[in-house]
Amino acid sequence: MKQRYAYFMIALIIAVSLLYGCREPREQEAPTPLFAEFYVRYLQAERELKAHASFFEGDSIQAATPKAFAEGAAFQGNSMEPRTLPGGTLRYTFEQPGTYADTFRFSFRDDLGRGRQVLVAMAPIDSFAVTGGQASKSSGMALYARGGKLERGESMILLFNDEKNQAATIMLTGPSAGENYRIPAAKVEKLSSGKNTLYLVKKKRATQKEDGLSALTDIEFYTNTIEVEVTD
Repeated sequence: MKQRYAYFMIALIIAVSLLYGCREPREQEAPTPLFAEFYVRYLQAERELKAHASFFEGDSIQAATPKAFAEGAAFQGNSMEPRTLPGGTLRYTFEQPGTYADTFRFSFRDDLGRGRQVLVAMAPIDSFAVTGGQASKSSGMALYARGGKLERGESMILLFNDEKNQAATIMLTGPSAGENYRIPAAKVEKLSSGKNTLYLVKKKRATQKEDGLSALTDIEFYTNTIEVEVTD
């Protein structure tokens, strides 16, 4: 009798083990969607690099709320300083002298402990010139910008300042055929005649989606300043 009972208990234990072993593991709850904004700005004249990053979580970008991470965020491997903006948004910031890189890297560790990174890249404008140093309201102007070829999603702003410090802009959008631009007279007409200073701002906006993260990235490159004569 005791032997039968022992066999019965062993069989029961095996059956229970098989029952629990065959059960499918519970599906882990999907993490809340994460949204982020990344920004890089480089000033060529000052050789100054600035970056910031902000994070939000929620079922949609409209319903998302500001998000912070225990280990913060980093830019190019350097810790970023957290700052709380009006409205409660937490912005991680970085600003210091530096050089322009082929690729800029933001990194952070999410709530699951995974190391995440977002890369931002855009070709810089090494130098630029206006043919003859003049922009004509009657015939336009010719611009050459080394590194100024625009890809889709990129743009370039020409910022003029006259002797009275009045500003005017001309916008170029990508994609472009190359680094040479012919600016029509219709766009030059609004500029003030006489001596002007000119610098360029090359910009790029892009979106990235990967593993529950939707990121919006912006990068801006501000060139040195040159002098241009605007003629009638």
